[in-house]
Amino acid sequence: MIHLNAVELLVTFLLFFVSGLWNVQGREGEFEPIEKICDRCKCSLHKEFTSSEQDKFLSYSVLDCSTKNLRHMLAEWPEEFAQDLKPGQELVFSLSGNDIHSLQQLPATEADLVFSCRHCNLSELASGLFLDTPNIVRLDLSWNRLSGDVLTPDVFRGPYNDEVYEPLALDELDLSNNLISYLDGSLFEHMAHLRSLSLSKNPLEKITPDTTLALGSIRRLEHLDLSYTGIDELPRGVFDKIDGLKELYLQGNHFKAVPSAIALLKPTLKILNIGDNPIQMLNDESFFDLDRLTHLNISMMENLEDIIIGTFSGLKSLEVLVCSNNPSLMTFDMSDLKGLVRLRQLDLSNCGLQHLHLDEPIPIIDHNSDIAQFEVFQKLRSVNLEGNPWHCDCDLYKTIESFKHILEDEFHGPATSPSNEARCESPYDLAALPLTDLGPLSLCNSPPKKVPKIPIYEAPAFLRPRSIMLSLLSVGIVLLIGFVIGFAIVCIKRRLQKADFGFTSPVRYTTVRDSTTSNILQQQQQQHV
Repeated sequence: MIHLNAVELLVTFLLFFVSGLWNVQGREGEFEPIEKICDRCKCSLHKEFTSSEQDKFLSYSVLDCSTKNLRHMLAEWPEEFAQDLKPGQELVFSLSGNDIHSLQQLPATEADLVFSCRHCNLSELASGLFLDTPNIVRLDLSWNRLSGDVLTPDVFRGPYNDEVYEPLALDELDLSNNLISYLDGSLFEHMAHLRSLSLSKNPLEKITPDTTLALGSIRRLEHLDLSYTGIDELPRGVFDKIDGLKELYLQGNHFKAVPSAIALLKPTLKILNIGDNPIQMLNDESFFDLDRLTHLNISMMENLEDIIIGTFSGLKSLEVLVCSNNPSLMTFDMSDLKGLVRLRQLDLSNCGLQHLHLDEPIPIIDHNSDIAQFEVFQKLRSVNLEGNPWHCDCDLYKTIESFKHILEDEFHGPATSPSNEARCESPYDLAALPLTDLGPLSLCNSPPKKVPKIPIYEAPAFLRPRSIMLSLLSVGIVLLIGFVIGFAIVCIKRRLQKADFGFTSPVRYTTVRDSTTSNILQQQQQQHV
């Protein structure tokens, strides 16, 4: 609540005066007319349902104007609803799927209002949007184009009473899939009753001081969804003033370790999803002393390689552990779960698991007995091991024996396809064998069988690397010797030529026609003639 001075009172009076004139004179131009609105929209009165909490019948009315090509807020409520919009009556009103852009003030009602305007291309919200609907309990503005600049405290102020604005009765607020990068520090000052808030898939990236201040001011918050917002750290100030947060969703962000600020939620936190983050290792400090936690999801972590013994030892109230789709996780130690006496569901599917360890494995138990007593995992009712490249050995067999009866019920039940069974991938002679069919004789009471070796092709002797190297070396030596001998012969020949030893001048030949004797004979013949 905010106390107002004289100037603020005057401004407030003018706002109400202008608002009144707007409602009287301008509704037809800026609001959708209500004539025959129930011909366009779905109008349902006095729907009934049974409340499990109150164990009695409750009634509600529905005005569904989804995807009706509307461009504005309705000017008034249809006549059919006039007599039913009373305190304690619930009205479900939807404008989802319309191209509205700018959302105007809702028509006045004292009923408990559930309002949805999803996929409406909203980028603007009117000041005092819920002034005349103080009992709005659930609001869904997801899948729009709202930014931090649009979300101001003035949008969510309740009716003015004496010197203060009354808080809205808002219990759930969904702002997911918008363009919100920060929150106004005073955004939630008129939402004192807010218990559930979703900011999923908004580009927060960093939790600014104003965002920290805004989130930390919601004292009654029980459900907070910050998944897929691109954040990589979580300031402790976010949880400093929150008294009873029970559900926290942080999956799909950039955390490299579980945020230490979560330790502040020890007294109340029951559900935590930290999956789809680049975390490589979990250890005994990751979930330190969260002894009220009942559901933990650490799935879809591509980088998760190690879960150190002691990681889950402090989670005394844990009932559901989901550790699936972690392809780098090759080993899981079941010994860390021995102290979790309330554990009833374990999901280790579609990881890279080859080994499953358990210190002091439970001895083989006669499952034909009507009542089977187990040392650990007494309340475990569901185990999912499919989609892993299991290496089936005696250690795995003895570990499986501690909950084999659960695997048999799940894998061989009428609702489960045999193709979804967890199966051995190695050794070679056990490949594709269901884990439920493992027996002690073949694994524990006989030496392990060697995987048959596939014959390896061997090249002929003359093509082996050693033979080739020797051949090249031999050729090189022969060439070197030939070069040396040839060089020596050339040198000797040159020396002999210089000494003129052992050689004669070359014989020169001439033709008979060119000789002197031939010329004399030719001249004598000419004289005689």
